[in-house]
Amino acid sequence: MALTRALIADDSRIFRILMTDVLAERGVEVLEAATGKEALEVMLAQRPQLAVLDGLMPLLSGFDVIKKVREAAPDYTPVIIIVTAVYKSRGYEAEARRQYQVHEYLQKPLEPEDLLEAIGRHFPEFAGPPPKV
Repeated sequence: MALTRALIADDSRIFRILMTDVLAERGVEVLEAATGKEALEVMLAQRPQLAVLDGLMPLLSGFDVIKKVREAAPDYTPVIIIVTAVYKSRGYEAEARRQYQVHEYLQKPLEPEDLLEAIGRHFPEFAGPPPKV
């Protein structure tokens, strides 16, 4: 399945802009959320195939968003990437993968190439350089 719609949820506007540009350059429709509550609403209403969630956001954490989405829509199974500047130990990553079934766990600061590499593990069209326009 090709990636056509993604959510970038982070309370940092700069992070959202940077990651949105990276994905839009690849032809992906990007939805944005600045809070966990917004992320939850977007995920349930728009059902993006990919959700890049900040681990620590206002109103709901990225982990809370995952839990609530799974409770509300158990048949909806997007690829979920957690990004964090706070929860940086291997223990946090292991717990996120085990308890929340996140697909990727990335630490900030995050380079666009790191995000593309992680996405490419789940959406093969993201492997390699961006398409030439």
